[in-house]
Amino acid sequence: MRCQRCGEREAVVRVKLPQDQEGTEQILCSVCVKELAKAYQETACPSCGMTRQQVLHVRKVGCATCYSFFKEEVDGMIRQFQHGHTKHYGSRPEEESVERRLSQQLSRLKEQLNRKILSEDYEEAELIKQQILNVEEDLRHV
Repeated sequence: MRCQRCGEREAVVRVKLPQDQEGTEQILCSVCVKELAKAYQETACPSCGMTRQQVLHVRKVGCATCYSFFKEEVDGMIRQFQHGHTKHYGSRPEEESVERRLSQQLSRLKEQLNRKILSEDYEEAELIKQQILNVEEDLRHV
């Protein structure tokens, strides 16, 4: 069977082409396969000019447009880095206790209260004092 692309050489391989190229599957000769592969690797991002080959080699993209332009490659890298997942499953900092968080909030509010009293902003000081009472009440129930 002849190559469906050039029609000159004997076809040796069945290739499923990317959707942006003609047809979905063709039977091609080895020369046409190499030409298509080279053209595919040299496809460049319209914004930054980074090629598909560079993205795959460096394992990083050049700009925000690369994420959509090289979507398949980026998704593949993410799946590889995230052990098969496309959503980030990284580590999180240890959660602090509710008691500690409320104690820190109470300290900040007391500092704010002192500053408002020193600046004679008694209306704001009264609001902060109410917040302090609420946090102290929450601390009693922890």
